[in-house]
Amino acid sequence: MIRTAIIITMAIGIFTGFAPVQNPYLLAYAATTDNPWGSVNDRSLVTAIEAFEKFSGGKLLEIRFRNKNGVVGYDAVVTKGDVISNLSLSVPDENVVAIAEVDVPQWMADWKLRRYKESVEKAKIPLSEAVLKAEQIGGGPAVDAGLAKPLSGDNAVLAYNVELIKDGKPKRVAIDAVTGLPIANPESLLDPWTPEKALYESLHKVVRD
Repeated sequence: MIRTAIIITMAIGIFTGFAPVQNPYLLAYAATTDNPWGSVNDRSLVTAIEAFEKFSGGKLLEIRFRNKNGVVGYDAVVTKGDVISNLSLSVPDENVVAIAEVDVPQWMADWKLRRYKESVEKAKIPLSEAVLKAEQIGGGPAVDAGLAKPLSGDNAVLAYNVELIKDGKPKRVAIDAVTGLPIANPESLLDPWTPEKALYESLHKVVRD
């Protein structure tokens, strides 16, 4: 029921279009201990979103920039059909892409994760478009993005939270996922139980059971 696969290939085409050429958005990464975001630019996150969507054929619930021991990349939670997946994309150099995949069938998913999945289907604005709008508003490159909260009896606002880096510090911008308009108070939409946390709670529940 849970599938793990690792695919490592040269110039897989997700970023390079099947040609072993340098990609300017990947070359932007130059993370240091003083600045974990390095020189991530205003196309890096959008490029990663497009890569995950092309690879999976699904929709992203959440995507996060990471820097592990100097190897940078992104982790994402993706939904397609009745499966919710965790994908990781690493960029050790401009021509190598590594993707690790963990799949969870919808019936095994935590209830909040199922709510996230149902909610993203109602979004009218693609996540990549919301990221670009947030970067224009916030004036810095985005590093994390995803649905702020699932729709429920307590929440009727479907929105994306986008975290930017402005002057070396995180800044949050919220974009309405239906209208594409900015939301005045993004902090009101913060939910500590993110799709990523809900996914791993689902995995832990399977292990415990």
